[in-house]
Amino acid sequence: MKRYQDDFKASIVKMHREEKRSIRSLSQEYGVSPAAIHNWVKGAKSVELEDGTEVTSKEFKQLQKENQRLKEELEILKAAAVLLGKH
Repeated sequence: MKRYQDDFKASIVKMHREEKRSIRSLSQEYGVSPAAIHNWVKGAKSVELEDGTEVTSKEFKQLQKENQRLKEELEILKAAAVLLGKH
C-alpha cells in the first residue's frame, strides 16, 4: 500500500473543496485511487468542540481514543489504591 505525505493529502482535499474539483479528476491527474481521496476528504471534515476549537474528525477520533485510555488507566489506579488500603 502506498503512503502519501499529509501535506499532499491536504492539498488534494483543498483542491476538491475550494476549487470544486471532482474526486475522479483528482484521482486521474495524481494517480491516487478515488477511495483514498474520498477517505481523505471525509477525515478532514471539521468538528467544533464546546470551547470553540475545531478539530478534524480524525483528530476527534484520536482524542476519543486517548480519553478512553486515560479513563481505563484511572480505573486501574483507583483499584490499586483500594488494594493498597489508600482509599
